Amino acid sequence: MKKLMLITVLTMASNNAYASEKEYTMQVHGAVCASCAYGLEKKFKKIEGVEKFDIDLKSGQVFVCAKDSVNFTEDQLTKLFIESGYSYKGMEVKENCSDKLDDNK
Repeated sequence: MKKLMLITVLTMASNNAYASEKEYTMQVHGAVCASCAYGLEKKFKKIEGVEKFDIDLKSGQVFVCAKDSVNFTEDQLTKLFIESGYSYKGMEVKENCSDKLDDNK
């Protein structure tokens, strides 16, 4: 029984070690206040696989950390931002999420 539990724990640990994330950096125009940021955060956090969110209102950049299984498309993001009242201007994708994305946001 102890061997089975140990194997289960090791398997779970190894699965988490290989979990991959992507960081999306998106340029958005029109989001200029804390309420704007909160509304966008709520929209993104509703998407399964989105783990972290941050926005720099000054530069108009939105940062999203998502599981590797999430694949945003230009059309999907354009629609999301337009429905929220903003203009979407493109994205950049990195293979790993940076430390600047805080879990508490």
